[in-house]
Amino acid sequence: MKIFLASILVVLVLQNYQVSCKEDFNFVADGDPFLDIDFDSKKKDPKPPHLENDPCETTVCGRGRECEVNQLGEAVCICQRICKKRKKPVCGSDGHFYVNHCELHRTACLTDKNIVIDHRDACLKKKHLEKVTKPTKSAVPFHEKKTEDDGLPWKNLPPFESRRTIVVTADPNPDSTQRECSHEDYDFMKENLLVFNNEKLMDSKKSGNEYLVSIMFSHYDQNNNGQLEAEELWQAAERDHLGQLSTSCILADMLLFDDADKDGRLNINEFYLAFSVSVVSLDKALEVNHVTARVGDNVEIKCDVTGTPPPPIIWRRNDMDLSVLNDEEIKVSQVFVDGSLYLTNVQLVHAGNYTCHAQRNKDITQTHVLHVQTLPEVHVVPKLQSRAPGELAEMECHVIGVPQPRVYWLKNDEELKMGSEKYTIIGNSTSLVVGKITYSDTGAYMCVATNPAGTTRDISSLVVQDQPARSIPHLDHRFFAFHDWGVSVYEPDNCRLYHQIQSTDVIPGTQEYVCGDRGLNCSWGAAINVADRYVYASQPNKDRILIISRLQMVVVDVVVTDKFPVELHYVPNLDQVWVLCWRGYQDRGTKTIQIIRDASQKKKHHTVHPEPVDGHFDLVSGLFVPSPQDLGHGWKYGYVVHTNQRGMYKLDLQGMKYLKTVDLTPYNCAPKSADFASFGGLVILECLEPVTGRPTGQIVLDYLTDTVLVHSTTLFGRPHVSPDSRRVVTLKANDHSVIIVAQEITEDGLRFLFDVKTTLQISDVAFFPSRTTHSYDLYATSSSKEDILFVDLSDGKVEMITGIGRPSDPRLATWGNSNRPIVSAGVFGTYMATTAEDALFVVNGKTRTVNCEIGSIVHPRMMVWVRAP
Repeated sequence: MKIFLASILVVLVLQNYQVSCKEDFNFVADGDPFLDIDFDSKKKDPKPPHLENDPCETTVCGRGRECEVNQLGEAVCICQRICKKRKKPVCGSDGHFYVNHCELHRTACLTDKNIVIDHRDACLKKKHLEKVTKPTKSAVPFHEKKTEDDGLPWKNLPPFESRRTIVVTADPNPDSTQRECSHEDYDFMKENLLVFNNEKLMDSKKSGNEYLVSIMFSHYDQNNNGQLEAEELWQAAERDHLGQLSTSCILADMLLFDDADKDGRLNINEFYLAFSVSVVSLDKALEVNHVTARVGDNVEIKCDVTGTPPPPIIWRRNDMDLSVLNDEEIKVSQVFVDGSLYLTNVQLVHAGNYTCHAQRNKDITQTHVLHVQTLPEVHVVPKLQSRAPGELAEMECHVIGVPQPRVYWLKNDEELKMGSEKYTIIGNSTSLVVGKITYSDTGAYMCVATNPAGTTRDISSLVVQDQPARSIPHLDHRFFAFHDWGVSVYEPDNCRLYHQIQSTDVIPGTQEYVCGDRGLNCSWGAAINVADRYVYASQPNKDRILIISRLQMVVVDVVVTDKFPVELHYVPNLDQVWVLCWRGYQDRGTKTIQIIRDASQKKKHHTVHPEPVDGHFDLVSGLFVPSPQDLGHGWKYGYVVHTNQRGMYKLDLQGMKYLKTVDLTPYNCAPKSADFASFGGLVILECLEPVTGRPTGQIVLDYLTDTVLVHSTTLFGRPHVSPDSRRVVTLKANDHSVIIVAQEITEDGLRFLFDVKTTLQISDVAFFPSRTTHSYDLYATSSSKEDILFVDLSDGKVEMITGIGRPSDPRLATWGNSNRPIVSAGVFGTYMATTAEDALFVVNGKTRTVNCEIGSIVHPRMMVWVRAP
């Protein structure tokens, strides 16, 4: 009996000692954190000698488990046998009540279930609270039976046996106290987690928290099921040694703080929200969205990139943030969460690609392709004609529109009967010829143009009678010729002198001569047509501009300017004339700019300067102002350049001030010349290297954002854009020849058409309306030969017009002008005018023949076409 009692006493003593030892490294869960280690600071007694080599000393097991040594002397983790008698009631996700956290985790271990704390305390609302789990040797609730499908959300954890052997090696500090993971500590841990993974996982080519968080999720999601489960988070913390990131919180605490739907796992949205990253998405079918608008419309474009929470949206055009674009017609919504893009008074230059993406996620981007259309504009000549039976009648039609309209003819709203030889349609319905006229041909002939924007028509009436009345002349033109002895006005049909302003004439209302006293030659810098009401002509030697009335044929105003005014540019939509003054006889790159406002108004005119820069008027080397075009776009901006500077300043034409700088340093481009295309909103630049003047290619800019779209390093020369904004012609000159490069302007940019090589040293070019298309062809004069080169821009065919007379000596050309300028009468014009040595030549552009020669003109300098009264 004594031996039996002694044996019992020894067993009890050993058991109590073993429990006390294991409590030194026991997991507890008295707080919310998912995993916690409680190093009992009260246990400071030294270990007995026989436990100094115990492998459990350096082994830490998860919650609800404890360490023991197996028969092989290895440390293994088993389910905890006994929990401390401590009351801290808690509800489990299995719907049961537990007296403390330890019992909950111990039960989870014994049942091989994933039981987490239910912070909603749903179990307390049950009426049968008597079914409370008691601290027993087997803490499994007696009323619960394990089934194959227990309804719990975590089903991808390792089997029970493998969980028993999972160990975490740690260096427990006996002096540490029980941890509590507060929200502040949790946020601190997440910040450290981002820093840690940024160094470990990030690619130097990527940046931003969005990308970092996405690869973190992939890194932790070991089974690639799109869910982060408790075991995965615990294993990730062990694998990456994340215990160093926080003394109070661990990775698995994310399930307690950020499991929004309380399903015991983190999906990608919850994980992103945990790090304040919006989860953005875009339906693949919506990646590219086509938007169509007409000129003048107001357009709202919505971004289909969505997120939780809805992210701020960034809009871009050619990779430029539109929120920083100083354009009142382009606004990004700052009021509505959808971040829509608003375009008011849409113009052709607004066409193109707009992209949107979340503010902090550029990887998911939607592209909106804006197609801007214009209603076809149709003009016919003559409006009315009278013919006798048996004669021919011809009607011309000119059409513009975007996209290119389809053109056809009708008679009295009915289709033409093309079977007979009665009707001949030339080209793409550019003209209609009615042959062998009879009385039945009397009627209204309609030129009809249609495109997706709509249908437009214009009518040419034909009256057949025995004694036809005199037809109304259709858009007759005259031209002003400026020469050393004054100004002469000519009729192109018969080359008759219509009017003359001599150099010695006195300007009405003044005591000044047009040019000077007898023997003093005129000096002309430039001349332009202003609204078919006035002709402006600059006189550099007299520091003034003459304004000549088209109707009265006399000088009606004199505008005083800065020294040596040369270049003139008219902006119709603003009714401004921009003047570039050289300030000397030579172009030294230190010019001033002046503006004449209300240029077409009947009033006394004067000049103003643009807004000063740093308290003084800017000195520039060049001024680029868009020329009027058929499509009627109202240009808002121009550019100025400075000597040897790789870039430009953008000009607000209406406000007459600088807006921004355009840096072209990466392209080694000091712009020499420029032209503009309203279709596509393009600016084409000729580039030179500063100081050396070596050509560095051609640059195509976006007119709205000033971003470089194309840099052609092998295309040199001055660009010329056709009046319909459909063609770009670049003259690439060398010592012995000139290459004419033709490109087509499309919605997608410039497309090469053809090139023509000629030995003519080209002096000047002019665009003339095509006989076969509703576009233009090219005529080029020679600076050394008696020829004019014709180039059909639709197919590249060339033709030479000879007998134009010997050109003037190039050394006689002044103020940067060519020695042989050529100008066209425009739409429905029949003729072009060019100069020769002491003569003028009028060329028929339709037949490509010389119409007449006007001789005895001393050094003709330039010509300007105007509409006849």
